[in-house]
Amino acid sequence: MQIGSLIKYHRTKMKMTQSQLAIEICSITHLSKIENNSKEANVETIRLLLNRLEINVQDAEESEHNIHILLEQIIKNIHYIEHEKACITFLKLDFYKETIAFTKYIYLYEIYKLRYYIFIKDLKLAGDQIRWLNTQKQNFSQHEQYLLLYFSAILLILKGEYGEAEEKLSTIIQEIAVSNTFEGEIYYHLALVKGYLEQSGHAIYYGKKAMEFYKDQFNYKRILHVHMSLAINYSQSKIYEEALVCYEHLIRNSEMLKENELLPHIYHNIGDLRHKMGDYLIALDYFKKSSSIFNKDTEEYLLCLHNIALTEFRLEKWIESKNSFTILNEKSVKMRVPQYQLYSSFYLLLLNNQKQKAMSFLEDKVVPYIVKMDKQKEYHHYFSKMLAEHFKNEGKYEKAVKFIL
Repeated sequence: MQIGSLIKYHRTKMKMTQSQLAIEICSITHLSKIENNSKEANVETIRLLLNRLEINVQDAEESEHNIHILLEQIIKNIHYIEHEKACITFLKLDFYKETIAFTKYIYLYEIYKLRYYIFIKDLKLAGDQIRWLNTQKQNFSQHEQYLLLYFSAILLILKGEYGEAEEKLSTIIQEIAVSNTFEGEIYYHLALVKGYLEQSGHAIYYGKKAMEFYKDQFNYKRILHVHMSLAINYSQSKIYEEALVCYEHLIRNSEMLKENELLPHIYHNIGDLRHKMGDYLIALDYFKKSSSIFNKDTEEYLLCLHNIALTEFRLEKWIESKNSFTILNEKSVKMRVPQYQLYSSFYLLLLNNQKQKAMSFLEDKVVPYIVKMDKQKEYHHYFSKMLAEHFKNEGKYEKAVKFIL
């Protein structure tokens, strides 16, 4: 506890001058040094100053102890994905916010506030907090500096800035700069980033390292998240059997833990996996199961609709596919999501026997949009291959070559 700062705070709060506080206790010069934490006074002088200010030093020390416990607790709440408990712990910390300023936890508290804002996905508050922290980081311990670096990386992940997030996380891993409290989480977030950057091998490696920590900590919710990451990356690496095993664990454990928010994502991803394996009928069942429980006003639901329509197209269920693409088109127009407006419009032209018009639309609208918006490489490859085949069949070899990736 920084007693000097505490004395100064309460003196100014009570609108007392240094002269009024110091009278018959110590000199004004001596009090000034105490308040600036530049001189240690004897116990009796401190006692007299605190008594005059009506401060109970035992209460202050107890508050510091409680702050320490609450800081540890909020990180546990976040690591174990306990939203309600994290909110309660944050409110308890807020009760001590005046006292925190006079403890050694002043900057750690502010850094953990950033992590809490990220946890509740309040990007505005997180952005404001990180800007303030960057103005103060010259006062941080090395551990606090690395925590700021790590939490900044998580914020970048939420904003979709994966390359910069990878750089920050890799720096921390290379320098082994964090305690075991955060190591599993860092491996997990690095696995996520590697997956987004389509580095599936690295994503699997770091996912397995994260899994070791979460199993030791009995962190069942995070184990589910790691299984999801591993399954996606096994699928990307065409290790399909391993991916299916992960999804089996995910369904069983999500239902057991009542993690219902994960289930539509799991069903959708199994559908995507089965689609890649060529099991279109099974894929369609899982996509439909997913769409029935997804929030209908999200882009995730639109993706699910798109995959239902596309799978029906692959199965030559022309009427069903046309109906699904029509619904997708109407929904994406209403939600103003151009990606699915373009995809559905293209397939509807095909399904209405307007192939030439569809291919022109694909060349002039869809592919340029994918390139401009840096959309998934898989879509770019798929549509470019389709155009290359189309122009090749028409004998337009020069145009065909342009779309051979």
